[in-house]
Amino acid sequence: MTLPYPGYSWSFNHHMGRVNSREVFALLDSAYRFRRYSNYRALVNQALVAEGIFTPNVRADSGQIDAWRDYQQILPDLGLIYSTRYIKQPQLTPIGLMFIDGTIGYSELFSTQVLAYQYPNGHKTAISPAVKGELSQAGISIPANRMELDINSGILIKPGVLILQILLELYRQGYSPTLDTRECLLALVPTIRNSDWQEAYTRLLQLRQTGNTSEADQRRLRDVQEWFQFLGQGDFAVKQGNRISLAPSVLAEIEQLQTILDFHADPVTFWIPQSSVELENALAWYGFFGSPSIESQWITPDELRSQEYLSENYPDHELLDEIDSPSVIVEISEINLRPFSPSIPEIVDVDVTVDVESLIQGRLRLRDKTRQHQEIVARLATKLTELSYNVADDPNSVDLLAEKDGFETIFEVKTINRRNFQPRIRLGVGQLSEYRYRRQLQTQVRPNSILVLGNTLQLPTWTPDYFSSDINIGLLCSRADSFLALTAGAVELEVQNAS
Repeated sequence: MTLPYPGYSWSFNHHMGRVNSREVFALLDSAYRFRRYSNYRALVNQALVAEGIFTPNVRADSGQIDAWRDYQQILPDLGLIYSTRYIKQPQLTPIGLMFIDGTIGYSELFSTQVLAYQYPNGHKTAISPAVKGELSQAGISIPANRMELDINSGILIKPGVLILQILLELYRQGYSPTLDTRECLLALVPTIRNSDWQEAYTRLLQLRQTGNTSEADQRRLRDVQEWFQFLGQGDFAVKQGNRISLAPSVLAEIEQLQTILDFHADPVTFWIPQSSVELENALAWYGFFGSPSIESQWITPDELRSQEYLSENYPDHELLDEIDSPSVIVEISEINLRPFSPSIPEIVDVDVTVDVESLIQGRLRLRDKTRQHQEIVARLATKLTELSYNVADDPNSVDLLAEKDGFETIFEVKTINRRNFQPRIRLGVGQLSEYRYRRQLQTQVRPNSILVLGNTLQLPTWTPDYFSSDINIGLLCSRADSFLALTAGAVELEVQNAS
């Protein structure tokens, strides 16, 4: 087996087998609830134990309950939060917010992220002492980090995509679509690029024909085992012992699977670091991996979304989809603006002995917008304020109205996923048309209007002209840390360029 470099492996978090939908939800939800408290760890730990998610295992070294320390490391691995190594307070990524909002299910979350996880990336950057030793023995100079090592070796691989492509090819050729960890290690791991999958397939067939009994390195084998655990949490595969197979449900959706594998295998869909500064690359990685575009998301076919599936994939059954209209009919035609104030508190200290039960019971149950929606609105308002706009909102209609130099722009924010983006875009267009008309009745001046989408997506080629010229509505897409203009209006370009 010839590896891209000595010591190369698909290194991954070794806790994948210990998580489930309820635990991941509780970790993320608690992190979000207490993200603005300087002592958030103590509050998260109390909440996790109080809600019965984890037992109060007391650490021998500190004498304190610290479930957060034991389990949180999987969250940045999956792109659900920024690593607290780089951002001290918990900061959820868009896909992390989507999960706790119920706009993406647990298996869809894992399916989407297992497709997008790549080497090189901005999270797995450390070079272990064992790998450094192997590099030194081979006379290879040791670079500053694993990312440089991967790039210098020409690695551009998404292991999940490679494994699924091989399983799919086995099925097409009449073989059982299954792999064991040793076969994966010896035949697939040496692959440098996803476009080389046929070479990996040939190695696999040769391995099976010759019955190669060469020893498999245990460290690398454990990494493959974790990758199998990762795949087994999604919709694509079933893990049994040290084997993984294509799920029966996916065999009925082969063309859909192949389409999304082709999408992710394309080099243009990979993240490429743009900086020599570790912090900048890390933040860019979490922003990229944590903001999957509509095209990169996997959706479970509707016929497979049984009540059991919904219960397992959406742990918080009380959460509802985002409400787009007030619960009571507003009888007046005027838009009643107020100065905008984000509902996001400042970082504060809280007594760690406080009874968190009251905080748990009051957790955003009465909100009429999703958490992702609130975060986008707050971030957009901040950006507009920095650009010298006066910002207001109306809880019964307008998400944001920004005014500068006598000109007004109405913004409507829509969180979307691959399942609902078309009807929600149409809904947003209708709302903006109404708000624009009602505002013109008040001021006698027609305001600009911009639709802000919660994910990036590729729209048909006619779309920009339709929005710009026919309905005169601008389009912005929200990324983890910026905004992307899909139309060329002055305001949306100003927001994009200031991001």
